Amino acid sequence: MPYSVWLTSHRRYEDVRAGAPDRLTLENLRTCLGLLARSRPTQEVRRPDGATWVFRGGEPPALAPLLMAGVRPNNGPRTGTIQLTVSGTSPFFMANMYELLSFAAMVNEELGLLAFEGVHGREVTVESLSQLRDVQGEYTREMAHRWQLSREQLYTAVRMPLEFPAGGQDEAPNLLALRLKHPRLPPLTKLLGSPPEGLGVEIRGEQGVWFDRASDEPVTWFHLNPHASDELLIWPQWGEAPFAKTAHSTFDAAVRLRASAGGQVLWNGEPVTPERTAWLQRYPELLGVELLQLVTLGWEPVTRQVQG
Repeated sequence: MPYSVWLTSHRRYEDVRAGAPDRLTLENLRTCLGLLARSRPTQEVRRPDGATWVFRGGEPPALAPLLMAGVRPNNGPRTGTIQLTVSGTSPFFMANMYELLSFAAMVNEELGLLAFEGVHGREVTVESLSQLRDVQGEYTREMAHRWQLSREQLYTAVRMPLEFPAGGQDEAPNLLALRLKHPRLPPLTKLLGSPPEGLGVEIRGEQGVWFDRASDEPVTWFHLNPHASDELLIWPQWGEAPFAKTAHSTFDAAVRLRASAGGQVLWNGEPVTPERTAWLQRYPELLGVELLQLVTLGWEPVTRQVQG
């Protein structure tokens, strides 16, 4: 689940949870984000749904997503409570959470708005910040455990992480889950036996993996489809690599297998064609959340507007 901090005029978190009428506006949000920008370099991008994506400045855009900000209306169409959110499935969740808490405490100190973290409703102040950010503390241990579970469940549920939350979620169907359809699939030992340079291979039963020899970290997973004997499932490993790099390595793996064994590669239920996968070349800094919004909503990616 996404992790949120609420900025409000209410003095009780119960009122925030209940959606009681608040009095903050986009102008208040802009003031808060301006305070953040004065404390560290940032870049902001507004999305069609009104949400603001905040990137760290001076870093490659694909590695720089920090938080999403917006006003949750509860007192008319433009007035309500400010919500600041980070993705709970991001590989950089813990660092983003710490930075969000520091930002909230700064807003409380300098602008006088009250801030509450959304897990237990604890008030975020300069005084409470040290306890919330204590790397050995109970709160950090709980958040780290939640984060690890979220990352693990991406594989069992065939989901992908999102750099910014979308539609109230920080995960989505795995849009890099490919299938190699072949009338007579070769044995995995033969099919996967020649990985790209720098990668090794390990096969266990009906599953295989290509891994980075230098780091020993998985790169691409392969599974014989238990529901279709003529299909090999191809999934990425979700690590710290940018989404676009992960996408390229996954599609490259599928194309490599097709070239050596034949068959047909399917993406999103249809055959892979240059036209259907033009986004791979068109958006070199593409985020996973941008691909989701491009495929489902037709929204144009914005990372090309963000300079590292």
